[in-house]
Amino acid sequence: MVPLLAALLVLSLKATLKPQLLPTFLKPYDEKALKLTEAALSDDALKVTRGIAYRPGEHQTLDVWAPAARPSAPMPIVIGIHGGGWDFGYREWAGFGAQSVCEAPALYITPAYTLGLGERQAWPASRDDLLTALRWVVNHAADGEFGGDPSRLVITGHSAGAHLAACLGLDPPLLRAAGVPPSAIKALFLVSGPVGLRAQDFAPRRWLWRFWVGRPLISWLYRKVAPNLRAVVGAPVDPAAVLAASPLARLTEQDPAALPPLVHVAYGGKGDFPFCKPQAMRLEAELSRLEGGGPRVELLELEECDHFGTHWALADTEGPWCAALREVLQDN
Repeated sequence: MVPLLAALLVLSLKATLKPQLLPTFLKPYDEKALKLTEAALSDDALKVTRGIAYRPGEHQTLDVWAPAARPSAPMPIVIGIHGGGWDFGYREWAGFGAQSVCEAPALYITPAYTLGLGERQAWPASRDDLLTALRWVVNHAADGEFGGDPSRLVITGHSAGAHLAACLGLDPPLLRAAGVPPSAIKALFLVSGPVGLRAQDFAPRRWLWRFWVGRPLISWLYRKVAPNLRAVVGAPVDPAAVLAASPLARLTEQDPAALPPLVHVAYGGKGDFPFCKPQAMRLEAELSRLEGGGPRVELLELEECDHFGTHWALADTEGPWCAALREVLQDN
């Protein structure tokens, strides 16, 4: 009876969502994420306001999760960006994180954004949607209805969501132009996502790209990877989009003082995408080289997790990922 009830709960949430033609490998993830979020929706300790429009488009909506017992002081705010390869996904895939985030206490906001849906290039509309959602947070999260502190923001995301979080948080001029003060971003929590989309960013070792024999090999590998990036880089690949969507390539252009104080990067130790760990280590190295000192970088290998398992770490309130996030929320 219990498994049947759980299936019906997932179905009830799924019935409210616009259908997407998910690839087969995403369907188990979709079911589990919606099941976890359905449990959060039924949690008496949480209050959620769903489907708030941050722009007029049908998909330009967000959910605001808060503790049911609201504290007297304004709360820090965590923005959770769902993954799905830039092509697929729902804001409800990230909703289950509310149970660990709101316990801090903090507000948890999950925006939807433009997707490729396997048909088109979503970049830069995906990034620009999220910038607009961030501006909505800055302008509205302090309202009496929510009680958030827009000067204390943490941006997190899984997979493609981590990439988009990095594109926002590691580009202070972009934030300023959108009306979001870079100083408001206190930390980035990036989970199993790329921070560079150039061919050399997918080299398992940096020297392979520099070595004359290695470069053709990496270029061949990139041609195999590029179809999975088409919602960002286009098909054929648009070099301008690749560069704009590669924070790792543009760190030296940034003012270190305007970057978030902390960049926390998590990846799986058992079956995560092979680029996740090398890119995390390169991000740490590049940030450490910034003149005047860049953000503090924390790397977390979730040893028993595959690519999707790293996202379930948000539900493990006793795990190291949640512990690191709680520390940041309590310090800020």
